[in-house]
Amino acid sequence: MISSSFMCGVVEGFYGRPWTPDQRVELFDLISSLGLNAYIYAPKDDLKHRAYWRELYSVEEAEHLTTLIQSAKENNVMFVYALSPGLDITFSNSKEVTCLKRKLEQVKQFGVDAFALLFDDIDTDMCVADKEVFQSFAHAQVSITNEVFQHLGQPKFLFCPTEYCATRAVPNVKSSEYLTTIGKKLLPDIDFMWTGPKVVSKVISLESIKELSDVIKRKPVIWDNIHANDYDQKRIFLGPYKGRSTTLFPYLNGIFTNPNCEFEVNFIAFHTLAGWAKASDTPADPKKGMQSSSLPCSPAISADIKLEQEGDIDSSQRLTDHGNYDPNKALVQAISDWMEEVMDSKTASSKFRRRKTGVPANILGTNPPPLPGINTCMATTTPTMSEGDTAPLPTLPLAEEIRKNKEAFDNLVDLVGANSSADPETFRPPPAINAVNSLLAKAEDILEPMECNGNIQSVAPVVPTKSCSMVQSCTSTTTTDSKIGEMAMQIDDSLGKDSQSPKTESELSPASAADSSSESAQDTEMQIDTTADAESDKAETSDIVSSETSTCSKDADKVQDEDNPAFTTALKTNEMLTKEDVMLLVELFYLPYEHGPRAVAMLEEVHWLKINAYIVCEAKQTGNPSHKAMEWRERAAKFVSYAKQVHGMMTRLLNIPNRSMLYYLYPYIWDMEGVLSLLASFIKWLGSSNNHKEAFMSGDLEPWVFRGGLTGEFQRVLPLESASDLFCKQPHRILSVVYTIRPYLPKDEESVYKVCLKTCDDGSDGTDTFPDNPDLIGDKLVGHFLTLSPEYCFVLEEGDQIVGYVLATLDAKAYFKKMEVAWITEMKRKYPKPSKTRSNLTPAEEIIQGFHSFNPALPDTLFEKFPSLLRMDVLADVEDKGVAKNMLACVLSALKSNGSKGAFVEVCTGDKNHLEAYTKLGFFAVPELQITQEDVNIVARAI
Repeated sequence: MISSSFMCGVVEGFYGRPWTPDQRVELFDLISSLGLNAYIYAPKDDLKHRAYWRELYSVEEAEHLTTLIQSAKENNVMFVYALSPGLDITFSNSKEVTCLKRKLEQVKQFGVDAFALLFDDIDTDMCVADKEVFQSFAHAQVSITNEVFQHLGQPKFLFCPTEYCATRAVPNVKSSEYLTTIGKKLLPDIDFMWTGPKVVSKVISLESIKELSDVIKRKPVIWDNIHANDYDQKRIFLGPYKGRSTTLFPYLNGIFTNPNCEFEVNFIAFHTLAGWAKASDTPADPKKGMQSSSLPCSPAISADIKLEQEGDIDSSQRLTDHGNYDPNKALVQAISDWMEEVMDSKTASSKFRRRKTGVPANILGTNPPPLPGINTCMATTTPTMSEGDTAPLPTLPLAEEIRKNKEAFDNLVDLVGANSSADPETFRPPPAINAVNSLLAKAEDILEPMECNGNIQSVAPVVPTKSCSMVQSCTSTTTTDSKIGEMAMQIDDSLGKDSQSPKTESELSPASAADSSSESAQDTEMQIDTTADAESDKAETSDIVSSETSTCSKDADKVQDEDNPAFTTALKTNEMLTKEDVMLLVELFYLPYEHGPRAVAMLEEVHWLKINAYIVCEAKQTGNPSHKAMEWRERAAKFVSYAKQVHGMMTRLLNIPNRSMLYYLYPYIWDMEGVLSLLASFIKWLGSSNNHKEAFMSGDLEPWVFRGGLTGEFQRVLPLESASDLFCKQPHRILSVVYTIRPYLPKDEESVYKVCLKTCDDGSDGTDTFPDNPDLIGDKLVGHFLTLSPEYCFVLEEGDQIVGYVLATLDAKAYFKKMEVAWITEMKRKYPKPSKTRSNLTPAEEIIQGFHSFNPALPDTLFEKFPSLLRMDVLADVEDKGVAKNMLACVLSALKSNGSKGAFVEVCTGDKNHLEAYTKLGFFAVPELQITQEDVNIVARAI
């Protein structure tokens, strides 16, 4: 067990929406069961913690806070109340100091016996009044901290400095006057908080802690941001606690992890921190530590190593970097314990269910004593109870005391008026911060308006995936030259016969999935699953790429109640999430400076494929499929096998009973899966293109400079540096229909024409407008693209049905000339010129008349800025409206890879809906153009 003298737990210290009271109560239960012993209440955007720190708590707020404190005590968790007055406090103003004391005195009445003052992330310039009193900023902070500490009776007290990491120490830790002053002047019983070498530290070394301790004259308490994600909305961190050796333990007074903002995703962070702390407090056993030395010492994951052994890949590195703690073993065990939580039925706003979990012996090499049962208490808006237990409400005397002292407290809160009238130099108004009151906020107020519960009796929502799979088999070409193109078109087929049966956990290891993808690369054809019954759902998990064209179970996102027979039936008819799936999820969202093994493998493959796409192009041109071209094909198949695993994991994630957890995880995996599918389609296009110019560029992995994490890295493989708006989207609700974007095939022509007909009337069905000539509108709008520029055409599929398309040509100026000769001539022959006058023409006859008077009349200035032409249509009943951005990203990537710098669209003047849709996709009117066609608007966007 963790020593009671060593503080180890969680600091709720992130920016963004604070956790709810129910989540905090659940937190106390969890960390207590894991053996952690402390919690710091310090939500940056909580109303009365930072922005309005002077304001006292109301009676209702006091009752909620008291209930939280009581719950922490019942779970043997030390509740540390933190305040952040540094934004606008005047250190030299005695009324400000009195106000600070009164605020902490009030909280002390609620039962708090541990406090913290935080001066992080503030301006280091003092006001004029403070400069006249204090020698330095450090002296001012020390003065007020020491005074408050003594006023409260010298309780457990923590201090967070302004220079809280080595990179913020001026000029460095050893020579910092600020840190030296803190070390000399801060009372020795006050703990000092530190984040390590950086704000987000990859490694915290023993040498750096010793150096700091010499300066601050005490052991530091680590405020660890290794799992914090408040600086990047596209990243969560599910990897293990890592980069901190257990040899640090005797040199620290504690460690607090500042985790992901999303409460439900932090189980692994808490579990592995507890494992580290217990391993640190356990004497190392060299014999046990070397038990895994017989396993392969390889940086890659062997196909023969099962999930349970993945943490033992390199035991020598484990012993060197982490002392008596193995982060990989800790991760495997945390995932195993997390599965119980994943499978627990829980809605997005429901109260938690108590866990029975702890950090097991195989992380430490010893058997810890069993953890006692823990009772918790607290609801969202009423201070009540866990199962069978009732939390004591704040007593009447406490409420009466608050009311009794309210007048005196209000006098102190009125400092704003007093200070502002006295001297504007001594007062700084509270900053404008989007703060919330997390003590009173209901769960439904905290959650974003994204549906994830639904009703078991209702129609299921649909998954807004941005899926773009590799194209299915194309077997219509027979020449030697076309076989090279066919090789690229059949990348999916290389997945082989093994995809016909579900994989075991060992078969789904990263290396085995990659290796098996090339062995069966020659003979099989991608299977398109179009059924929605239980058997098709099961097959979907084993052939992920092909299943991107199938619909997920309609029951995937319904309210799941363990006592509901309908729910039980739903579970039996859907593949459930496995430990291997969760391991893959963790590897995709690992740590700030590190991706998991399969994520790294995917990045390596897609980078290699993009750089070496010219090899396949050369083979296609020469008609000789070289060894290098075959290697490209095999490695493309390997990338697809990875994408298959991600897609299968996502579809099974939709089935988990814990809808609250799904609520938090879904936006991240939705984004990741969509980008991977888009990349697969782009890689397919690279393999079939005759020309490839652009090469990708790498970036810096600094956590808040290089945004987006692994998803961002995959996005940056696409040549769309100036089109980041196409990736800035989030799902509005959880859906279960999976859409696929793939390159156009000749057999798709009829379906594309049908979509064109159903969308030609400004997005509505135009069948009644062209009853006698249903192909006419298709001949006008899409036929020429399919015939003259098929290499830049992509279709959108739902199941085996085409529901949209995006069509383009690279060089519009040359294309119009080619179109006039090869297409318009044929249309004139197909549709004779009407004999009526123009004023009496039907809509169909007007189109036919347009063929006979074809004249684009577009100026060269348009082609110079926007050389490419495109058209996109999606059926009105496609529920994921965001898929249009994926389609556009796909075709723009293809265009830019071959040198285009912009694209334009011709929109009929009366098509208001089409014009609005293109505007939302970043297209804008080109006003300087003198267009002679009065019935056409030109909108364009740069690439």
